[in-house]
Amino acid sequence: MEFLSLMIWGVEDGVPFIPEPAQPEPELVIADEEPEPPTPALGEEKIKEESEQKPPTPAFGVPVEVKIKEEKEEEDIDEAILDMSEKLLRITIDEPLDWTVENPFCEPTPPPPPESVPLIEYLCNLKNCSLKELHVLFHNLEERREIINHLRRNVELRTCHLKPCCKNFIVHCNDLTVRSASVVHAMGGYLSITVRGYYYIKHKVKLEHPYLPCIIEFGGGRHRSYYPLEVLSVTENKMKKCF
Repeated sequence: MEFLSLMIWGVEDGVPFIPEPAQPEPELVIADEEPEPPTPALGEEKIKEESEQKPPTPAFGVPVEVKIKEEKEEEDIDEAILDMSEKLLRITIDEPLDWTVENPFCEPTPPPPPESVPLIEYLCNLKNCSLKELHVLFHNLEERREIINHLRRNVELRTCHLKPCCKNFIVHCNDLTVRSASVVHAMGGYLSITVRGYYYIKHKVKLEHPYLPCIIEFGGGRHRSYYPLEVLSVTENKMKKCF
């Protein structure tokens, strides 16, 4: 049996050592990762930036663009109101106030109550005569009819002897009595009391001109109301001249 002689391995002196080239390690590739996209061109970058700047529209409700426009409009309106308020302040400060102009924010004051004129005074002015002459005119049929028609159509008669004044009421002139208030019987004559005595007992009114006639107002059936001329007045806004 032959034994091979063992050879001693080593490096000889003077011979350079050349290492073997290292093999590159294989890169690990993960299946979930996506490859990097290629770099876009300049035009594509601009389009992409514009699309990113536009706000997305929601699936339900008002688009975001509309909301932004409405907010801008509201801001413009607020600025306009502030400008107007500043202008108004300047006008009120610079210009003096005109107190003669009616203030639209104040409630209008109610008109004063209409003034009334006693009926006897009104008839004297209407006929341009004195009280004695008026007494004579009542006996003239034409003048009498003219006075009755005027009082019926052109004026508003109202009592003025009741207290307080709110108790006074409107009277319609249907006719004039032929006799005076000191002769005509009140209340249909069943109490045998004259109009003069009735007003003195009922209303504590003493007639100063009981010789003048009374105004007659017809009621239901045969009822008649008698009013002396002294207890009646004519409302100013209802006065009209017949001439």
